[in-house]
Amino acid sequence: MLPVTTVVQMVDGSRNIKMQSRIVGWESEQCVIVEQPVHGSDSVQLQKGTSVVVRGIHEGQILGFQATVITQVINPFRMLFLSCPEKVEEQNFREHKRINTEVEVFGTRRKHDLESLGQSDKAPRGAIRDLSLGGCEFSFHFRLEKDMPIFISCDLPDGSKAENVMGYVRSVRRDSRGNVYGIQFDDRSGSLDGIAKFVELSLNVLSKEKESTSA
Repeated sequence: MLPVTTVVQMVDGSRNIKMQSRIVGWESEQCVIVEQPVHGSDSVQLQKGTSVVVRGIHEGQILGFQATVITQVINPFRMLFLSCPEKVEEQNFREHKRINTEVEVFGTRRKHDLESLGQSDKAPRGAIRDLSLGGCEFSFHFRLEKDMPIFISCDLPDGSKAENVMGYVRSVRRDSRGNVYGIQFDDRSGSLDGIAKFVELSLNVLSKEKESTSA
């Protein structure tokens, strides 16, 4: 299931409207509660019985389900109650194997100088939780919006550097440590050589450890 606070896309097929919302809670086998959906900056009113498709991203999986509007309330908060899905479908969209890690990283909207940022106490620091050739999961205190570009730099655990690697925010969620973003790298700006070498080295080490354990 999609956890609470997950940002989701909702589609009203009858009117061909795509909306954004956020999961507020689950009542097992009874309903799903979401924030009132919005289309652009406008709130969307959905009548009882309206069928919608809900999609969200969790741990590298696109999870989706169909549901029906049960009711919509405005007090004490604007929320929408959906029927509990009979089936949740999933699709793995990760094209590359990922490495679980915890690497300090700098993130800015424009290209920066890694050496200068490293000497500043006020530099925008975050952490990469997992990493692949295609992207990373990025924990960051600053607020980013979906599809926003970002440049990241870091010293990798193997001693190499990744500097001004450009990416785009593809998913947004919150957990106990703050804002968590799914970043898709764009190799047209910034070199991915350091990341590629580190990921390859890590995968080789993990593969040997797995072979040793199973032997």
